[in-house]
Amino acid sequence: MSDQSDNSPSVVLLPPVGNDARTWDFVDLPDGARRHRFPGFGRPRAEAALTMAGLADEVVAMHPGRLHLVGVSMGGMVALNAALRHPDRVASVLVACTGASASPAVMEQRAVAAETGGMSQVLHDTLTRWFTPAALSAAPAHPGVVYARTLLLNLDQHAFAAGWRAIATHDTASRLGRLSMPVTAVAGGQDRASALSRSEEIAERAPHGRLVVVDDAPHMIQLEQPAALGRIITEHLEWAAESRS
Repeated sequence: MSDQSDNSPSVVLLPPVGNDARTWDFVDLPDGARRHRFPGFGRPRAEAALTMAGLADEVVAMHPGRLHLVGVSMGGMVALNAALRHPDRVASVLVACTGASASPAVMEQRAVAAETGGMSQVLHDTLTRWFTPAALSAAPAHPGVVYARTLLLNLDQHAFAAGWRAIATHDTASRLGRLSMPVTAVAGGQDRASALSRSEEIAERAPHGRLVVVDDAPHMIQLEQPAALGRIITEHLEWAAESRS
């Protein structure tokens, strides 16, 4: 992809829960894109409980200037919160396989399952939510699945639980109308974790929102359909630039 000019907003990539910066290795990214790491996922765990507000504020504090925020799943949730809390700093938002809110009860169940059973006990259910059956049964093993399986088995179970509890604090549905910047909501047609209707809600409620559907994509779109996501990121940045002109 072409390099960004010095005056252009920086692209900041926000990963899903449990994923570290390597999750973007499969995607053709804009030159100079910054890979953010959340506490507990590629960097030490935070002492205080994680919240969407805190994670959003941290992203803006750690990356100076105007920002194009690109996030998948939990990363998309953080992007929405950052855009609402810091509209002067966020030039555009691309959120993939995510929604405007989350179920606190479901997130707490996942947190407790990780804490009490350990990562090996939640591995199967997590991978099943994240990937298509074809990717999970591929031979030789799908590289995205290999990355995710290895990552999860080596992850601190308490960090994983903290991530789910942060997601439980996500609730932006009633505020999406305040988003003044271009917003692209990407949905995966094979996403078992985030229904199409969740992406539709974001695209419809954001004043400058649009919906893009990748029919073959699962929840971990960046791992199983990285080429498609790379093209969508490029198109989003071009659209956002046109919107500013």
